[in-house]
Amino acid sequence: MAQDWLSECPNQKDSRCETLTIIRVLFGSFSFVLSLFMIFVIWLFKKYMFFSQRLILYLSIAALCDSVPYMMGSIENSYGCKFQGFMMTYFDWTCVGWVSVISLNMYRLVKEEISYESSESLFHLACWFLPGIIAGVPFIWDAYGHSGPWCWIKGDNKLQQTLRFLVWYGPVLVIVILLTCLMIYLRVHTKRQNRSYAGYNPEEESAKSRKWREVRILFMYPIVFIAISVFPLITRIQMALNEQSSFPLVLMTSITAPLLGAVNTLLYSCSADMRQQMRPSFIWEELKHRKRQTLAETYNFAEENSAAESYLIAREEEGPELEDDS
Repeated sequence: MAQDWLSECPNQKDSRCETLTIIRVLFGSFSFVLSLFMIFVIWLFKKYMFFSQRLILYLSIAALCDSVPYMMGSIENSYGCKFQGFMMTYFDWTCVGWVSVISLNMYRLVKEEISYESSESLFHLACWFLPGIIAGVPFIWDAYGHSGPWCWIKGDNKLQQTLRFLVWYGPVLVIVILLTCLMIYLRVHTKRQNRSYAGYNPEEESAKSRKWREVRILFMYPIVFIAISVFPLITRIQMALNEQSSFPLVLMTSITAPLLGAVNTLLYSCSADMRQQMRPSFIWEELKHRKRQTLAETYNFAEENSAAESYLIAREEEGPELEDDS
């Protein structure tokens, strides 16, 4: 049986392996920068005041962290390699978690016209804690190590190959199918509801408009995740059915896998108001406004402290006189 060229990447200087490493570092860095910019914009314009925007913020933070192991490139050190593999699994699952939460919130908005804002703390527990348990499973069998030109769950034996499917590919395939069915259902359901609203009064029309606007904001994020997951899943199926990995498929996987944060940022900037707010001049004016606001708050706080100190000093000076009078 011929050795797969991908599995030999850590031990040989193959131009394909070097190309894959460079591609992952470049696209991981691109995603990191754009995710950081998106988090900055949400903070600057206080979009986090709204629950749907906070969900996008949490997904952006997860995508930002998820781009870090891609930026690390190929690691020779054994412990560093295991750490990279753990990070990749953990933050991939945090992204899956927040995409799933966004999808569930959309479903409830469409069906019951209320959000899951009251369950926000529970979502944090699920999306940040559970991935740690899942990512920790391969440590039981010391399965993290070199997996081609990067580090993840090794594929040297049947157990490690099974772990790949149990820890990542199997559940993600199920989630992608479920999300696809959910997106189709929501699309059909919203179209039917839009037709059924005909003839309602202006207040109901306004409420309907606000709800669909929030749903539209969230709708594309699960679709982006589904699209980005296609090539990794196809590549894994091809590798399971053939002895030799397909370089074009692995290349497309290396391009798309780190791109969740970058595509989310580009998607976020699609609306007209966000395009205006993301202009450098608009951002600069908002930064100056925030600075003036901070200075004013600091000045008011200092004045209050100064007044309190003056009062305490006056009380201390009056203290002996009060004692003498008594």
